[in-house]
Amino acid sequence: MKRFNLFVLAFVFLFVSVNAQESFCTEIKHKQIKTLQVKVQGEMFSAPIIDLNGRKVIEINFDALSHGFGRYAYTITHCNADWTPSSLSALEFMRGFQNLSIDDFANSLNTTTFYTNYRLLLPNNDIRFKVSGNYVVKVYNEDNPKEIVFTACFSVQDPRLNLTANVSTNTDIDINKEHQQLRFEINYRNYEITSPQTDLKVYVIQNNRLDNMVTNIQPLRITNDKIIYEFNRDLIFKAGNEYRRIEFLSNKYNGMGVQRIQYHRPFYHVDLFPDRLRSNKPYLYDQDQNGHFVIRSSQAEDPDTEADYYIVHFALESGLLENGNVYLLGNIFNNVPNENSKMEYNEDAKQYEKSVLMKQGTYNYQYMFVRDGEQKGDTSPIEGNFSQSSNEYRIMVYHRPFGAKYDQLVGVTNITIP
Repeated sequence: MKRFNLFVLAFVFLFVSVNAQESFCTEIKHKQIKTLQVKVQGEMFSAPIIDLNGRKVIEINFDALSHGFGRYAYTITHCNADWTPSSLSALEFMRGFQNLSIDDFANSLNTTTFYTNYRLLLPNNDIRFKVSGNYVVKVYNEDNPKEIVFTACFSVQDPRLNLTANVSTNTDIDINKEHQQLRFEINYRNYEITSPQTDLKVYVIQNNRLDNMVTNIQPLRITNDKIIYEFNRDLIFKAGNEYRRIEFLSNKYNGMGVQRIQYHRPFYHVDLFPDRLRSNKPYLYDQDQNGHFVIRSSQAEDPDTEADYYIVHFALESGLLENGNVYLLGNIFNNVPNENSKMEYNEDAKQYEKSVLMKQGTYNYQYMFVRDGEQKGDTSPIEGNFSQSSNEYRIMVYHRPFGAKYDQLVGVTNITIP
């Protein structure tokens, strides 16, 4: 009986440990780190996905608010489709070594805020990837290896499938009102999939948001060479609204959305025009970039090191939204509702407020409401839902055959509407 009890306790401990694995996302964890970008080098708005053994590389670009070389190093972890660590060892998923330092850096020039810009390219001369799938880079200061300052996520695909997709505003919920519905096909004519229902994992992502990501999708029908996903209520997304846009490229004039710029030592301060609720307004088209941002400065030849940092003051005129919190949403906030993006309510001014140190550039953002006890956010109470809204959808297909140790990323497609 004693041995049996010990066995049960060991099993429970193992079960809890496995199920308590951390799920990674691109996220800043230290206040000294700013403007984290994870992208395909040379591409402005593409998702951070490259081909296995391809020529493109992932660029991880970030600033540390200091002058002088602070030594940052990194480790790489291979992940399952749900961004939990896979069971592969480093020897199985990469050629090279862990805990290498980031040696590509430069101090800022002629800026009121001192910072050092760092850049890491992957793969590089020291590291090559052996398998497809999801990867997370954990970066730490060499003086304190136990403290991760940020995590950066990207994917490597081994394209084996052909995907075709389209989006319709004629949904199973409403017609041309508040929703958008996806339909897509997976063509696997030249690729063996023994059991599509169990061996494939399909993820659908709207505007780089992970909080409302759709998983565990089952196909409507399967033919000899196609897997068809349609008329599925899980593939119906709230359409949202166009992203709000701001631009501040100089301290000499007000940019888009900027009410005034003033200098209060030691920072320039950018006061934006107060935002208002759009949920009760008619739809208004605007050519947004679906949450992306671009670092730019009118006086800079190299924005990475010559663009300055300003304190940007956001304000949303609104009554208090009870039983939840309001967050700023967009790639500059890594689409993560946390303390870096959470807004505070000013009872006297009757508005939500947030002051953020941001690098000169052009930004897209929205406001997201997250109810207490939930992780999934909702832009509807503030931004509204309009079927005409432009959105980016990304479909990622992972394959794990019976007995395999990891999720292979075998197909990716992106669709932007309209």
